[in-house]
Amino acid sequence: MIRDVAKRVLDGESMRSVVADLRAREIMTSAGRPWTQQSLSRLLRNPRLAGLKTYKGEVVGEGDWPPILDMPTHRRLLKLLDAPDRKQPHATNQRKYLLSGGFLVCGFPLPDENGGERIDGKPLYTQPSNSGKRGYVCRAGSPSYGCGRIRIAAESLEEEVAARALARLASPKVRARLENAARAAMSGNETTEAALKAIDDRLAEAGQAYAKREISMVTLMAIEEEARSEQKQLRERMAQAVRLQALPATTPEGLAEWWVDAPLKQRMELLALVLDKIIVKPATRAGANQLDLDRLEFVWK
Repeated sequence: MIRDVAKRVLDGESMRSVVADLRAREIMTSAGRPWTQQSLSRLLRNPRLAGLKTYKGEVVGEGDWPPILDMPTHRRLLKLLDAPDRKQPHATNQRKYLLSGGFLVCGFPLPDENGGERIDGKPLYTQPSNSGKRGYVCRAGSPSYGCGRIRIAAESLEEEVAARALARLASPKVRARLENAARAAMSGNETTEAALKAIDDRLAEAGQAYAKREISMVTLMAIEEEARSEQKQLRERMAQAVRLQALPATTPEGLAEWWVDAPLKQRMELLALVLDKIIVKPATRAGANQLDLDRLEFVWK
């Protein structure tokens, strides 16, 4: 499969097309997950395919296993995949959209294996309409491979979310809970840093065990995946502590005044204090110009 994919990419087939074919044929990664363009790109760049030993991402010599790809093919792949014209632009998410980065998930109903229904659950991504209006969509293709059937206009949704979030932040009960959480989080930062160091040590030990052939590549990948998940949770806890310490004004008027001039990044950080996610369901009224609140399910922290 790897040789076939390498040949197709070198012959000019797009990564998107190859990934779509692998997913349609239900060919999974070594970790048992559906392929994405990112995971396929990582695989094709892997020096181990050409019989090269690596340690901490660096080539350290030749391995004693038969290579899957010959060295010229490996070099051609690297040259192709690292070409400047293959770089994807990252222009929309961070500068213009308040709810990018995981706040919105697709609520389109899909059949489950038990004969019932489940929501799609994939993150919504930013995408302007053909007329240039900002919006959020569930993408059928990379990177989420969702249902492709949900779209919601950004402006009215962001206004509604901001109003609700600021009202929650101004609530004395919510404010007291956040301030208590801030004190607890800051006092636990030392423990968090020690836990992060312990994870780094565990990863180093796993890398050495793999280099000595004491564990397999599958085991190493499982260890790394679990460690990345733990690191993400711990770092989010530390970031949350910083956000809590930087809470702005406590009154509704003060919060609204702060919000007007605050940079987008700070607005998003403020939202993250109280908002977990919003499930966006199919529209209940066709052709409605106003925000359809019936299709929104808020999940607050």
